Amino acid sequence: MAVATAQRHTGTGAGTAPPERAPGGRMESPHRLWIMLLAAVIAVLLAGCVAATGLSGRQSTAEHTAQATEALYGEVQDLSYNLADANATAATALLIGQVTPKPFTDRFGSDITQVEDLLSAASQRVTGDATASHQLKLLAEQVPEYSQWVGQALANNRFGYPVAGAYLRQASAMLTGEMVPEVDTVITEEKNATENGMSSASGTDWLTVGVCVLALAMLVLVGSRLARSTKRRMNLGVAAAKLAVLVLLGWTFTAAVGSSNAASTARGDFDLIVQTQVGASQLATSEAYVALQQIDRGEDGGKDQQRSTAALAALGPVTSAQFQAATGETEASMAAATDIKAMVSCGEAAINQAGAGNYAQAIITTVGSGSDVGQGGCEPDAQHVRDDLSALTGQSQGHYDTDMASVSSAYAGGGALELPLALGLLGAVAAAWGINRRLAEYR
Repeated sequence: MAVATAQRHTGTGAGTAPPERAPGGRMESPHRLWIMLLAAVIAVLLAGCVAATGLSGRQSTAEHTAQATEALYGEVQDLSYNLADANATAATALLIGQVTPKPFTDRFGSDITQVEDLLSAASQRVTGDATASHQLKLLAEQVPEYSQWVGQALANNRFGYPVAGAYLRQASAMLTGEMVPEVDTVITEEKNATENGMSSASGTDWLTVGVCVLALAMLVLVGSRLARSTKRRMNLGVAAAKLAVLVLLGWTFTAAVGSSNAASTARGDFDLIVQTQVGASQLATSEAYVALQQIDRGEDGGKDQQRSTAALAALGPVTSAQFQAATGETEASMAAATDIKAMVSCGEAAINQAGAGNYAQAIITTVGSGSDVGQGGCEPDAQHVRDDLSALTGQSQGHYDTDMASVSSAYAGGGALELPLALGLLGAVAAAWGINRRLAEYR
């Protein structure tokens, strides 16, 4: 009976070879294999989750920067322009004479309406930003007061009362001393936020790279241990998991290159948007001070002359070779450069005439005379520049939107979250399957 007792065999059944012993003579136990399985699965899942978070986060940042942050910047920059243009329109209207031409009345009313609309839209966008909300709230309270001062100036001007100039000076001082700085605070904040958003949405996600490299190292270690214990060069499941992590790593680097190139172009477009919008505001500012210099007739101690000269000089960058090169020397940019030079020349002539005390000639140079009053002088040049800058802004805005869409698409667009997660899950399943085949030999 003792001889007939069945002997115990280590294996999974008849004809199955026993597991090989490790080089050190120790057999790999199921416990160790379970640890390797869990380590491999966790490493691949972690790589997938981190990649999904990084890629989708940057894709979301690109969309938010283009659709919200830069859009808000554009709104507050337009707000600044409409304020400056309202001031220029009111000052020029007084310069023309007692009867304000209807186009100037309509233009002033349109500017104030747009200011109110832009304030409403911008205030909703900055909800949660205490600083911006406070600045826009102050501005909203000042717009009616500013309009009232201008209204009183125009009313007194109709009757030929000299006090009209004092009312306009009060309104202008309020706008340039309080209202414009409040808007500039928000403009600076949103400009910085847009630039930071473009930077955050592009470049290499080094956290994802680091996690993927660690995951690969873990899979290489697991594969090496399995190879030593099974005498097989490759475990298909672990190899598939390595491939999944490599795809995540390659995706991260490819997205970094694509997004960086698109974001670099977008930054150039955004710089052009900034220059053209600032140029439009400076144009309106120069118009206002040229008119105020002639209205005040030296009572301001030459400050209007200094400010109008500075505002005209601020238009210079749009005529520079760098700006022309950045825009590709398009027809619109070349026209803007030509029209700005004509406007600056006309404005400087009016400034010098007023500075010499020749106010009658300065008024004719600025707004024309006779039947052309309000439509002659520097007015046609100023309108051409406004149209040119508006066209350039729209052109650059279109390019910017396209480039930021390219930044977003570099991360696979809407699939930036789901695809890396799916890839990480498939890799984890593959690793588990491959190691589980080794565990099956112990069952």
